[in-house]
Amino acid sequence: MSDEIEEYLDNIFSEHRVVLFMNGAVQSPSDAESMMGRDVIAALKIDFHPVDLSRDPRLLAAVQKRSGWEKVAQLFIDGQFICDSYNLTPALKSKQFDKLLKSKKVPFDEAVADQFRAMNS
Repeated sequence: MSDEIEEYLDNIFSEHRVVLFMNGAVQSPSDAESMMGRDVIAALKIDFHPVDLSRDPRLLAAVQKRSGWEKVAQLFIDGQFICDSYNLTPALKSKQFDKLLKSKKVPFDEAVADQFRAMNS
């Protein structure tokens, strides 16, 4: 990995607690996985920073190396890989995501999380 890309990622993590690495811009994700990740996080009213991985293939490779995971979208909190968008919904359904957010003191809308579970049970 290039030092430039690693430095860029380090800067993102130092400036933003919650980061969603996705394909496409936050206003127009380029795949369903990125749209799903963005929609779930936005619905929970989590303050997050989106990063478009499609603009530089080196960035995608560096994020995949850090997470050890190939699928995108990827959610990081405090520089730590949390999950991809496929695993976000099951984690929310089982309340694991709520517990994680609370343990990391990341504010989110608990009523929306409860509504999501009620609708998907």
